[in-house]
Amino acid sequence: MAAFVTNEFRNAQLGAPTHSVLDLNTDNMDLSLLDETDSGTISATVVDYDEIDTPTVVATEDTVSPTIGSLGVGIYDIADTTFDGGGGGVTGDAADYLVLWKNSGTPATSPVAAVWDSATTGIPVQPNGGNIIVQWASGGVLQI
Repeated sequence: MAAFVTNEFRNAQLGAPTHSVLDLNTDNMDLSLLDETDSGTISATVVDYDEIDTPTVVATEDTVSPTIGSLGVGIYDIADTTFDGGGGGVTGDAADYLVLWKNSGTPATSPVAAVWDSATTGIPVQPNGGNIIVQWASGGVLQI
């Protein structure tokens, strides 16, 4: 698998989303660690978070901290992300990739924006009961 932006995100930026336009700056954007072994391949055609099987979710970090434009025009960056398993550390299956999604409060109406199989550090990772810190590349995570 490689990093990609979903078709839903692309259509949303052009004004034709399935649910609502994704605003990466102000929407409640969450990041999840997923186990590819349990889920199989997630493709660019995934629309909503409920299309991802629950057993594949290793951990979720609520509301990422984005910056837009600070690294250059059209560059979206996310602060390094700490997954803490709800405060008790992360356990479970190995996490093979990250999914950025808009949390609408209902998985069936929560569009997936992007998927990555690597970051500077932190992915893939085998949880060991501690926190997992994902350090993003210094050049940002998305460029439009």
